[in-house]
Amino acid sequence: MSDKPVLLVVYDTGSLAPTRLAEAARDNGCSLVFVTAGTDHAREMIPTLETVGAVVDTAGRSEAELVEALRALAPAGIITFSEFQIATTVRLADALGLRYHRPADVDAITHKDLQRQRFAQAGVDSVRFRTITGPEQAGEALAYVGLPAIIKPVIGASSRNTQAVTTPEECHAALAGMFSGDGEGPTETAVMLEELLVGRDTPAPWGDYIAVDCVADGDDVRPVFVTSKFALAEPFRERGGYGGFSVVPEDEERAVRDLACRAVRALNIHGVADVEIKLTAEGPRVIEVNGRLGAWVDDLAVRSGTSDPAYVAVAAALGRPYETPEVRKDGPIAFHYLIVPPAGARRVKSIRNVSALRRLPHVDRVTVLAEPGAAADWRIGARGNTAAVIGSAANHRELAATVAAIENVDWISYE
Repeated sequence: MSDKPVLLVVYDTGSLAPTRLAEAARDNGCSLVFVTAGTDHAREMIPTLETVGAVVDTAGRSEAELVEALRALAPAGIITFSEFQIATTVRLADALGLRYHRPADVDAITHKDLQRQRFAQAGVDSVRFRTITGPEQAGEALAYVGLPAIIKPVIGASSRNTQAVTTPEECHAALAGMFSGDGEGPTETAVMLEELLVGRDTPAPWGDYIAVDCVADGDDVRPVFVTSKFALAEPFRERGGYGGFSVVPEDEERAVRDLACRAVRALNIHGVADVEIKLTAEGPRVIEVNGRLGAWVDDLAVRSGTSDPAYVAVAAALGRPYETPEVRKDGPIAFHYLIVPPAGARRVKSIRNVSALRRLPHVDRVTVLAEPGAAADWRIGARGNTAAVIGSAANHRELAATVAAIENVDWISYE
C-alpha cells in the first residue's frame, strides 16, 4: 500500500462504476481497497477491481477476521454504493471506528416502514401505512390505510413487486401472489400497504416525481444533484431521468431540495443518500430514502456539468471538505432513458434493428440489457428493463422529442 489514506469500499452490485470511483479517489488523493461481498457479481469483478485498487475478499473469513484484516490497513474512511451492502458497511464502520451511518439508524435507513415512522416523528412527512408479513393481514391493513394504496417490499429497490391497488379484491390478489411467489415473480416476506401519494397532472414525457441526492455530515445536509424523472411505466416502473436543468420551476425545485435534506437529517445519515419525492397538487411528499448514491446520478451530473457526486461521496467518507452546487437555470441536459417492456409482457421474443436507436439525434449510446428469451415480468422491476439509451439535449423541447423518437423505434417484440 502507498502512504495515501485508505478508503474501504464494500463492493457489490451498485450505483457507481469502479473506474469512476478510481477517478474520484485519485482526485481526493486516496487509495482504494475493495471489500468484496460474497456474491457472484462481486467475485466476477475482482480482476477488474484489482486494476484500480487492492482487494480484500470476504470469502472464507468470519466478520471478526475481516475486521482484523481491515484494521491492519489503518483505513481513513469507508463507503458502499450497493443497496445490498449498507448493513454490512455499517457493522464494519462501527467495528473500525469510521464515519458512516450509525448502527442505531441502519434499520430505519434500509426498511421503508421504519423510515415512515422516523419521518412522522421528525415532522418531515406523515403517510398512513401498515407492514404486512402474510396475506391474512390484508383486512386490518386496508381498514387502517384505506384505498387507493400502494404495495411495496419493506426492503428492496428497483420497483420490484410494486403496484397500486384500488379495490380490496386487487389488494388481496396482489398480496397472495407476492407471498406465494406466484409464477415467475419474486417472493416477499414483508411488504408495506401505504397510502397512495397521487401525483399532480404532468404532461408526457415528464414524471410526477423527482430525486435529490444529498451529502450529510451531522446536521449539515446539502443537495448534490437533482435527477428529474420521466413518466413511470405501468404499474410503477422507472423510465430513467435527466439533469441538471429541470422542467420543474426553480422555486419548486428549491422546496424539493429542502424536503430531501430534512428527510436525510431525520434518518441521521452520514455520507451520500438518494431521496425520491412525489410532486402532488398539495406540494412535495417523501416517497423514500436510499442510504447510498442513486443510479445514474454521477453520470448525469458529470455529463451535464452540474456537479461531481463521486468526488463528493469520497470526500465525505474521508471527512474532507467538498463543494455543492446551486439550482441550475439552464442546460445542457444529460439523460438516461430506460426502455421497459409492456406490463403484460412475459418474455422477450425478438430483438432487431438496434442500430435505428443508435442513429437517433441526441443519442450517444445504447446498451441492450436483454436478449431473446429473457424474462420480461414487471414484478422483477429494473431487472426486466430491455435497454438504456444515453445522450444529451440542449433543452426540454429537444429532450421530449428525443424520448418520443426512442419509443417509436420498432426494434423489439415480446410474448
